[in-house]
Amino acid sequence: MEKLVLDFKIDYALDWLCGVSIKQLRDDLDAIEKLGATHVDIESNVYYDCANTEINAISTRVETVEECNERIEKERRFNASRELLELNELKRLQEKYKL
Repeated sequence: MEKLVLDFKIDYALDWLCGVSIKQLRDDLDAIEKLGATHVDIESNVYYDCANTEINAISTRVETVEECNERIEKERRFNASRELLELNELKRLQEKYKL
């Protein structure tokens, strides 16, 4: 199975909403880059006429072999569980309708 590209939020406060100096921007960008950030995600939302903006430092990378194997195993267990549920439901319906 092919490895996925994953995004991880970096725990760093980017307090840029009410205006920020260029020096502060540069300092913040340097700091988050040292923490592994590859981009900044700026998302605006409106909830019940109240505007909200969220700014996060994000690190994007290809998942490791361990992460890939863990994801595949988790997906395999989920599919096996789902198949068991479906087979039980099929059995129940066959008994109910005497098929």
